Amino acid sequence: MALLFAQFWNFALIVCIAVGTCKSETCKDLLSSDAKKPSGVYVISVPSKATIEVYCEMGLNGGGYTFISPDSLSSITAQDLASMFKDRNSLLIRVRKTDGSQPYAVLQQLSEYAHIPLRLALSDHSGYATPVNLQLGLPYLYVSFLPASIASAMPATNGFNVNGYRNAFKPCDRNPSSQITLFPNFREVEFSRYHAKGATCDNLISRLAQNPSGRVMPQEYFMFAEMHFGGCGCYDDTKRLPAVTGYSIGFR
Repeated sequence: MALLFAQFWNFALIVCIAVGTCKSETCKDLLSSDAKKPSGVYVISVPSKATIEVYCEMGLNGGGYTFISPDSLSSITAQDLASMFKDRNSLLIRVRKTDGSQPYAVLQQLSEYAHIPLRLALSDHSGYATPVNLQLGLPYLYVSFLPASIASAMPATNGFNVNGYRNAFKPCDRNPSSQITLFPNFREVEFSRYHAKGATCDNLISRLAQNPSGRVMPQEYFMFAEMHFGGCGCYDDTKRLPAVTGYSIGFR
């Protein structure tokens, strides 16, 4: 069945490119045009005129989430990403486990930071904390909850909501980190040995939920990821997490 599904989508990609019908900018656009569209691989166009392949999650948390593979990430521009990221209130993370499952979590701001839009950027962390693994090179997908100006001022709380759970901690220093960063690591560079165990990172994993259908995304959509929440928060990455092989971030 999985092979037939893959063959169907590959055929759909070829037809879409050949007849010039790959015009929607986001998975949300596709879902809005046809509420019966299933989750799967689609081809969309972006402002740079590039045509890219993405995975569309059409069910979880209302659907319409766009997931981008490392190959597609390397072919888009910052403007392309901005055109696809319109819902600044939630992101959908999927975690690939060694048992083949891909549980998920909806990530949102803590209630006291609901007025601050989530940050999603392509190889750019200006105004926010620097990722630990920059040596892995470009591109990288950068998600942040608090700008450095806020996180470094030792606010009362830092953290994020994960599947409705308040995953917060009280900062103890001026470390501005409040981010999750995904790296394709095309250069095959060794990752940082830095590590700071903490409940904030652990809670992301423990609060994951299994999607009811058990449907999985192609494994090539998952990347090495670091999670860094400074000032008595945590630092962890997918090389150290038990039974985890990669993260993927969906946006809409």
